[in-house]
Amino acid sequence: MKTVRKKKFYHGIILLVILMNKFFSLGKIIIKKLHEFGYEAYFVGGFVRDYLLGVEPKDVDITTNALPEEVEEIFDNTRATGKKYGTITVFIEDFSFEVTTYRIDQLYLNHRKPQSVVFSQKLKEDLSRRDFTINALAMNDKAEVIDLFNGQDDLKNGIIRAIGNADERFKEDALRILRALRFVSRLNFAVEENTLHSMKNNLGLLNKLANERICSELEEIFANPYNKSAVNYMDIIGFKDVFSEFASGIEVYLESEYNLDFRQFFALNLYLSKKEIPEVWKLSNKDKLLIYKYVHILNTIKNTHFNPLILYKCGLNVPLQANEILKVLKKDNNQEELIVQIFQELPIKKREELAINGHDILGLQDINNEEIIGKVIDEIESQVVLGHLKNETTILKEYAKQLLERLDG
Repeated sequence: MKTVRKKKFYHGIILLVILMNKFFSLGKIIIKKLHEFGYEAYFVGGFVRDYLLGVEPKDVDITTNALPEEVEEIFDNTRATGKKYGTITVFIEDFSFEVTTYRIDQLYLNHRKPQSVVFSQKLKEDLSRRDFTINALAMNDKAEVIDLFNGQDDLKNGIIRAIGNADERFKEDALRILRALRFVSRLNFAVEENTLHSMKNNLGLLNKLANERICSELEEIFANPYNKSAVNYMDIIGFKDVFSEFASGIEVYLESEYNLDFRQFFALNLYLSKKEIPEVWKLSNKDKLLIYKYVHILNTIKNTHFNPLILYKCGLNVPLQANEILKVLKKDNNQEELIVQIFQELPIKKREELAINGHDILGLQDINNEEIIGKVIDEIESQVVLGHLKNETTILKEYAKQLLERLDG
């Protein structure tokens, strides 16, 4: 087993190196071509951070003093994905690169986006507008790093630090508070004291942002391996004071050794607080249904165990996911093996597998009441799933007759 894990680990490292080298080599083509036309150009931001850390990059940004129109003229395959803010996406092979003009952000609107931008000819001005030191690194096509804010030291020391005045950075874009937590959850970095203090002071600004953006950031935070470290910072900065719907679950989650995703964490809080999902949370209907399924299951098995009806109605995956929440609530109450066993032993896994249907019921008695037929089928279905009745046509028809007589009476 250890040998297999080692092979997978080294295979992952090799793939990462190949991907990183591919991004770098293709990005160099863009940078060199911009140089040929007399412009400056550098890798910048997240790609440089991830390149130096040796982690898989999510995207590749290139910054340049070429204007968006000039970038479009230089490259054949482009798309104006953010031309207003200076961004043109350049495509090479199957890879995309966001090429953005040096810029200075003007007055920010609603603590989220700049009202307008002014294009610049100075790399320093572009780097100065960014959020954290570890995201303000630039790198040329020879892999030489331009570091104006000691970002490399913060990378080495595992520190998240706002550039310049932290209050100004978070007042410009309050979502940066959650971005800091996202980097904590992804990289397991610590937040620098002054930055953390400013996050706490400006946390209330998140109420002014579109809830969809907050939700998206929280999903990413909880999807990362060190999400518990991020939740610990949520507790420190008073997250539950601004978002009271999470007041019940943060402490319980931090005391647990298990990890949850965002929907599971949301369900944990709803279960503990006995509340509904607040209207402000613009979750999809699919996500809402899943969260409520988790809560329903937790309430159903509060003082007992998983049963065949739960597995029949919810399938295997949702109960297993609810079991993860259960483990957070009760450390020693892991029912995973029981869940799998019950599911495997279900006599039927969907209604179509019943040995009787509505037409069979009609043939037993002259009845056209769909509600009564539905009740009979529901009852038979439950009895078969619970193992009280064998799924055989003769047996089920006889039971149906008895039910119909009782309903008539």
